[in-house]
Amino acid sequence: MDNEYPELPEEIRSMLGRGEAIEEIRLDRDGNWFHNGQPFTNRKIIDFFNRSINITRDGTHVIHYDRYTYPIIVEDAPLFVTGVWFKGFGRWEKITINLSNGTSELLDIHSLYYKNKALYCRAVEGRMVAKFRNSPSYHILERIDQVGDSFYLTLCGTKIRIEQD
Repeated sequence: MDNEYPELPEEIRSMLGRGEAIEEIRLDRDGNWFHNGQPFTNRKIIDFFNRSINITRDGTHVIHYDRYTYPIIVEDAPLFVTGVWFKGFGRWEKITINLSNGTSELLDIHSLYYKNKALYCRAVEGRMVAKFRNSPSYHILERIDQVGDSFYLTLCGTKIRIEQD
């Protein structure tokens, strides 16, 4: 157990190793935060959690701030795309996405996929999945074309096939 969760504090690793229950913090598929089944309503705490979400080397989602690291349950995606910005056109086009953790980055168009009626991509140097909120999703999907049973997007001067899970 010592090497299974190297980024977690020793006290939490020990509790997990003994099978002890730790308080559950959960991020649901819609981006709502819960503590032991009760929703968080304090906007400052919600914003703090959104900014502090991370993933360990072994794939455990955590809240990480300074030296504090706590495992959480993520039902779907740990991040949400809250906005998209298009600049340029054709092969010179760049698409910037705003993420629920307060950061912005260039969209990796080749990481886009569609699952359970939602659009997703990889973010944070490909380490985490981000789920598009409705409005940003519509801005991307308005460029969709169907050829037979396949769907394609033309973004940044490139026609890419959208995988569906």
